[in-house]
Amino acid sequence: MLKISRLSWLNSRQNSPKPCQDQPTNPSLPNELWRKIIGFTVRLSGANSLELDDAFSPPYLNEEYPEIEDELFRDRQSLAKVSSSWRAAVSEISAEYLVIYSGKELKGIVKKFEAQKALPGKALGEWTLRIDFRILESYKTSYVLRLLQCTPNLLIYNNRNGPANSPEHCTPPEVMKGIALHCSRSLRRLEWSGAGEAPRYQDLVHLCNKLPHLVTLRLVALFSFPVRADGVPPLLPLSRLKTLSLGIIPEPTCPRPEYAVTWDPFVQYLCLHPSQLPCLEHFECDIFPLLSMVFFDMHGQKLRLFRTTAWSAEGALPQALSLCPNLQSLVIAQGSETVDLPPFHPSLQRICILPTVDVAVSVPQRVFDYAVLAPLDHVLKSIENMAAPHLVELRIRNMGAYMHLVDYSTWLGLWWRRWNIRGVQFRDKAGGSFANVYDREFIFISCVNGSTLNLVLLLL
Repeated sequence: MLKISRLSWLNSRQNSPKPCQDQPTNPSLPNELWRKIIGFTVRLSGANSLELDDAFSPPYLNEEYPEIEDELFRDRQSLAKVSSSWRAAVSEISAEYLVIYSGKELKGIVKKFEAQKALPGKALGEWTLRIDFRILESYKTSYVLRLLQCTPNLLIYNNRNGPANSPEHCTPPEVMKGIALHCSRSLRRLEWSGAGEAPRYQDLVHLCNKLPHLVTLRLVALFSFPVRADGVPPLLPLSRLKTLSLGIIPEPTCPRPEYAVTWDPFVQYLCLHPSQLPCLEHFECDIFPLLSMVFFDMHGQKLRLFRTTAWSAEGALPQALSLCPNLQSLVIAQGSETVDLPPFHPSLQRICILPTVDVAVSVPQRVFDYAVLAPLDHVLKSIENMAAPHLVELRIRNMGAYMHLVDYSTWLGLWWRRWNIRGVQFRDKAGGSFANVYDREFIFISCVNGSTLNLVLLLL
C-alpha cells in the first residue's frame, strides 16, 4: 500500500501548474496507467482469488483476509478528492471487494448500488467480485438479497457472520436460496470461514445444485445434518469442485444430536457415489476423519495437495498417504504432537510444516525445546526416513509458535546440510534457504573482536 506521502506526490502531479511553452513538457499518463497506480493504493488483495492461501507462498502474497487498516480508508478518501475521474476509479476499485461489518453498512451499500443502477454506464455493483460478511449483530436478510441482485458478477461469497466459534444460528434459508437464484452463473468460491452462521446440510445441497461452476468450498462447521428414518441423505453434487477445505469444528454451547463435532458424516456423504468430486485436487481437513479411508480409497488418486493437522492424524496419516499415489504437496499443521509418515511415497514433491498456533508466543527455552522443537525434530526425522524420490522442497513456516526458530541456527544448519545432501531445498516461510541463518550472538562476539562493530549493529 502506498503511503500518504505518495498520495501527495500524485496530487501534485495532477494539480501542478502548466509549464511555459518554451519548457519541455512531460507526457501525461493515460487514465489506464493512473488506474493501475490507484489500484495499488486502495485495492484489497484477494478479490478474485478462487483458490485458498498457498502454504508454499510467502505470507505477504496471501490474502489480506482483512482486518482492514484505517490507512486504507484514508487513502481512498484522499485520492477521491483529486478529480472526478480519480473518484470514479476509487469507487469502482473499492467495490471489487466488499467487507461488511454491520447491518447499517450493508444497508448503505445496497442503497448506493441501487441508485447507481439507474445511471448510464456500468453499474457500481457490476464491479463487485467478492463479498465478505462479518456482521456480529442482527441484520435484515432482505438487504442481503438486494445486494446479491446488484452484484451479477460475484465470484466469491464468504460468510463469517456471528461469533466465530459459537454455532448458534444457521445461514438463513432465504439467503441460501438468494445465492442460488442470483449467483448461479458467476460464483466460483463459497466459504464459511466462521461457525456463527454455518449452513444446514440440506440447504448446502440445494445451493450446490445451483452452482455448476463452483471450484472452491470452505466449511468450518455444518449447523445440522438431516435426520432421516431411511438413513439415505441427499447427494451433494460438486461436479467441478477443485478445492475442498474443512476447518476445526467448534464445540456448541448446547450439544445437539444433529450437530456433528467431526467431519465423519460429511465425508461419508461425499462417498455415496463414485461419480462425486470428479475434479477434486486439493483437500484440507483440520480434523482428520476417523472413518476417512473410504474417502481416500475413492478420491485419493485425484489429490495433488493434502493438508491436515498432526494432532488429528497421528495414526492414520501413513495409510491415507498410501492411498494418494499422485499427491505432490503435503501440508502438516504441527503442534506438540508427533506424526509419522509412510516409508515410501512415489510422487511427493513438496512438504510444508506450519505451526498449529499462528500467534507469536514467548515461552521459556526449556518449554520451547520440549513442546515445539522436539516434536518438529521428530517430524523431520520421519520425513528423512521416508523414501520419496521426487521430493525437492521442505518448508517450515517460521511464524507463530515457530517465530523464534531462526534463533536455533545450529539446529537449522544441521538439518540444512542433511537435506542438501539429498538435493532437497530446506526453506523458510518466504522461500529463503535456511543455509543463510546465522547465530547472531556468535557473529556479534566475533565481529566485535574483529573491530567491525558498526557493521554488526547494522545487521542486527
